[in-house]
This record gives sequence, C-alpha cells and structure tokens, in this order.
Amino acid sequence: MKKLTFNNKDFLKIGEQPLSGTFFINWIKLLIENRFKIDWRYIPKALYVTIMILLMTPFRILEKNSFNKIKNDIKVKSPIFIIGHWRSGTTFLHYLMGQDKNLAYVSTFETMTPNMMIKNEELFKNIVKKHLPNKRPMDNLELNADLPYEEEYAIANLSPHSFYHAWYFPKKMRKYFDQNVIYKDISNGMKEKWIETYDYFLKKITYKNNGNQIVLKSLVNTAKIPIILEKYPNAKFVYLYRNPYKVYLSTWKLYRKILPIFSFQKLNNYQLDKEILYNYRNLIKKYIEDRKSIPHDNLIEIRYEDFVKKPLENLKKIYSKIGLNSFEKSKASFENYILKHKNYKTNNYTIDEKIKDKIYNEWNFAFKEFGYTK
Repeated sequence: MKKLTFNNKDFLKIGEQPLSGTFFINWIKLLIENRFKIDWRYIPKALYVTIMILLMTPFRILEKNSFNKIKNDIKVKSPIFIIGHWRSGTTFLHYLMGQDKNLAYVSTFETMTPNMMIKNEELFKNIVKKHLPNKRPMDNLELNADLPYEEEYAIANLSPHSFYHAWYFPKKMRKYFDQNVIYKDISNGMKEKWIETYDYFLKKITYKNNGNQIVLKSLVNTAKIPIILEKYPNAKFVYLYRNPYKVYLSTWKLYRKILPIFSFQKLNNYQLDKEILYNYRNLIKKYIEDRKSIPHDNLIEIRYEDFVKKPLENLKKIYSKIGLNSFEKSKASFENYILKHKNYKTNNYTIDEKIKDKIYNEWNFAFKEFGYTK
C-alpha cells in the first residue's frame, strides 16, 4: 500500500487551499490554536491564504451586514442528510440527487466562499473556477464550481468548529475529531455554536434556492444526529455503508491525495493510520448508537455495493422511504447522469493478510453490524 508523501509540486499548489475563503479572525484563531506550527515549505501557501483573506474582507463585511437584515425571516425546510464514513459512495449519491431540480444543494463555489456567495457571485465564482482541478484527486469524479460539495468546507470557513481544520493542521487531527465530531469532553456551548453556524449557512443556501429543501453531504454529521434532530426534528437521513476493507484502503488514498495539497503540516504514516482507525471506529459506533432516535420513515440505510449496481432502483427506494415526491419528475435527469457515468471504474485495491487482520480487529463490530465477512 502506498504511503503518505509530500513533494515540491504539492508545496506550490497555493491556490487550492480552501481556507482562503475564511475570515481573518477565524484564521488567526486557527494559527494560535496550532501555535503557528506551519512547515516552512508551506509558508507560501499560508501567505497566500492571508493575502486572499485580507483582500476579500470588505466583500465579506458587506454581505454579512446585508444578509443579517433578512436571515431571521428565512425558514429552512427539513434537510436531507447523506451520511456515512468517507469513501462509502456518498459523493455519487450526492451528485445524482443533485440532478433533481426540485431540491437544493451546496455547490463547490458556496463551500469555498460562504461569506461571499450571494453578492458579486459571478466575480468570485470565476476566481474559484481558476483554482479548481477538473477531477477530484481521490476518485477522478468530475469537479467544478457548480457541482454539489460537502458543506463541511463552508463550516470550516465560517467558524473554528469544524473537523476539516484537521486536514489543514493534521498534527491535531485527534483533537479536532473529538472536539468537532463526537463532542468528547466538551461543553454544550460548543454544540450550540456549531448548530448556530450551520443553520446560518443553510439559511443562505435556502435563500439562494427559493426555499427549496436542501440535500446535504457532510460525513461528520454521521455522529451529530441528536443535535441535528433537535434543530430539524423532521430531518431525513440516507446512510451509505461499504465493505470496511475498501473503506480503509480508499480513506488512505483520500488522505494521500488531499493532505499534501490542503495541509500546512506534515504527518507521518504511523500517526495517520492511527487516526484513520480511530475515526472510523468512533464515527460508526456513534451512528449505531444514535440512529434509533431517528423516526423510522426518516432513515434509510443503503449498501454501497448494491447501490452502484442498480443506482436508479435504489434511488427510487430512497425517495419513497423518506417521502420525496419528485422522483418521477426527475427520472430522466437521473437516467442521463447514470448513463453518462456507466463506464466509471472504481479504484482497485490489493490488501495483504496482515492489514486485513488489523482492520478486522479494529472494526469487527462494523463487519458484524452490516453483514460483511472477514
């Protein structure tokens, strides 16, 4: 299995760092929290982020002042949450549901510039487009400014309460996971600050999309079901699960691809492996514990291997189970998207027995819960 490596071309990809869309106080808080520990080779990237933040500050202030005048009048319809662990097929489902024009979603542009997504949209969208690759580095699915994307990037740009800060400062990955995903040993105040930020962002998306129901994909929400239900009692959940061996190997590929681009620090392979094992174990255990609080008609669990074989059939099941009535209206769009990607090939992985034993020993509860064999 390939390991995590950093090279010169990664150090020079300064324009792909998502934090250039945050605001100055958030950036300073993150730097202080991490004691300004930035690998010297990433200093140009940190300078780029700082310059972009300063240049965009007037636009952020203008939009904030404008939106704050109307935010209290905006009501968020019960959102649809696609959840599961990273690399479980959630992006394909997100893209597919994004073909339904009766639903709203968070675009890549909106995650990168959540403070500037309403006013002067075309100006800032063109900036984002120039810095985006054509393909997602971890799986070669298409990527552009208008496609659905994970709103967690937006939350990271709006506040310090995001796990994705661990992708920028990976030496504190355990802290960010415990604090911002499973809420281990923290006050209720931090949960309240997160949901306040989250709801604020969803109001902006609702406003831009004429009040349509939003389909979201943020995998950290897999562990946040109780707090989500407190705010959105009728929220819908679609949980995708996949063979844990494939999840482990694909998650390693995810980090090999994005950490060299996103992070300001190096992380050794041993520590990263510990975090991958820890995060999956705690995320999925939290989901298993909390899913019983979701009303029966608001949750559907889909096996990834079944979904990719018959995506349209399984999508219809999803719509039926969680009470969405726009499947037939959007069926042609779904079929066109599936046809367009019919030749897409998932990554092939080989795994030796030693790694298999390690994964099974760490995650055996998930094998048993979701019906996978050793």
